[in-house]
Amino acid sequence: MKRLALAVAFIASPAFAGSVAVAKHAALATASPYATQIGLDVMKRGGNAIDAAVAVAFALAVVQPQAGNIGGGGFLIYYEASTQAVWTLDFREVAPAAATRDMFAGGRSSRDGALAVGVPGTVAGLTEMHDRFGRLKWKDLVAPAMRLADNGVNVSEDLRADAARAKAERKIEFVKSPFVQKELAATLTRIAEKGRSDFYDGETAARIVEGQRAAGGIVSLRDLREYKAVWRAPIRIAFRDLDVYSIPPPSAAGLMLTEELNILAGFDLKATGYQTASTVHLIAEASRRAAIDRDRYLGDPTTSRTPYQDLFSPARAAQWRSSINPTRATPTITLTEPSATIAQSLHTTHFTIADSDGNVAAITTTLGDTFGSGFVVPRCGFLLNGAMHDFATSDRSPNAIASGRRMASALAPTIILRHHQPYLALGSSGGAAIPNIVLQTLLNVVLFGKTLGEAVAAPRYDQQSLPEDITYEFLKTPDVVVNQLRAMGHGLRQHETIGDVHALMFESGRITAVSDPRRGGAAGGY
Repeated sequence: MKRLALAVAFIASPAFAGSVAVAKHAALATASPYATQIGLDVMKRGGNAIDAAVAVAFALAVVQPQAGNIGGGGFLIYYEASTQAVWTLDFREVAPAAATRDMFAGGRSSRDGALAVGVPGTVAGLTEMHDRFGRLKWKDLVAPAMRLADNGVNVSEDLRADAARAKAERKIEFVKSPFVQKELAATLTRIAEKGRSDFYDGETAARIVEGQRAAGGIVSLRDLREYKAVWRAPIRIAFRDLDVYSIPPPSAAGLMLTEELNILAGFDLKATGYQTASTVHLIAEASRRAAIDRDRYLGDPTTSRTPYQDLFSPARAAQWRSSINPTRATPTITLTEPSATIAQSLHTTHFTIADSDGNVAAITTTLGDTFGSGFVVPRCGFLLNGAMHDFATSDRSPNAIASGRRMASALAPTIILRHHQPYLALGSSGGAAIPNIVLQTLLNVVLFGKTLGEAVAAPRYDQQSLPEDITYEFLKTPDVVVNQLRAMGHGLRQHETIGDVHALMFESGRITAVSDPRRGGAAGGY
């Protein structure tokens, strides 16, 4: 497998790296100080939130190649201040036309290598959002990332650690030399000059097809030419005096957040207490039940129907709520027959941006697992996704592999309005846990009155339909909570960290930007 050069280089990381910033005009939070500085520079030059988002996304493809990308996909949620409208853009990867349900039989990997690659959507998505809402010239937004790739950057501790794990666990080898990426710089130069046409029908497209086909992949030039990012209506959830907007299928975000909030509305979480075992238990049980419905119904909306009216009804919430024992864990098997669960793609990147005009963009992108498929496009210098792993293995699942189908996702960029104005915007990495991370951060602020910094830093928990166990952050969770959850019958799994939230909060004429202290991102503003 081709090696991707990583390590110390010559452009120093911006000095303002930190987890919290308070601003009056514009702000953002991203997973990299480089990306945050670039986004600020774009807005100071007159760019809006979408211009900054395009520049940030390309920058993350350079400095955070384990998750930032041009070879993956993602979702945008966008608040347009002039109309007070909320938009979502789906640029999720899709299965190649030649994909079949049995293509990973016989031990072939759906996670590693060229066969794991779905048709990438990131460049199409960035182009589409810029065409509709951007203000500055496209090439000027790609240029900062070109310079980073050409001149080199410092390798972050996050990247160094992720590269070491990839080498140890997946036998993906990365060379520890200066992180100068000349081939990627040349690719970005072509994209800057020719736009999406280069990536989907030009020199880069030809190299994608030639390279991954030679390595056993099935993405064709026709697959690339026919790829389209899709504008979709957001899912809106009424919660207290707020309107919570999130992503519709093929993302699980809106479905899970709606069901979780509806179920929890019948419990007095303030009475059970902030971060107590009783509250963690109730949230986990609500998440378990939302995940059951996700596993049963979630898929590409063009090929499967999600019964929103039933799932979002008060009757459904009451049914699930009545099945929750306030003091005892409920085994999933007693609630439903086993079904295919959403895949655990572990590495994504999220960023949230607000400009001086009041526009807000929240974007989550992914390569799938850390470093995606591990396949680097020859003579292009970027990784391709491993998104085919996000399909279900069961033929009966609405998320089964099919030609041209979008695979289900857990990406959950979310915008919350109060009286039609932005109040909170956030998202996270974290695989299938992402909607639960967003839920817990939201509740920490809205229900328990925590500052955004406190809400993001608080201990996190994740409960899926399967496995049965609650995953918890062992470095943050008090022993008394762990012991009480165990006494309630919960199995428990330790994890060092869960997710990487980047969020904005709007109050009293200020924007508070928070970058998760769990990793090395940065918040900034002016």
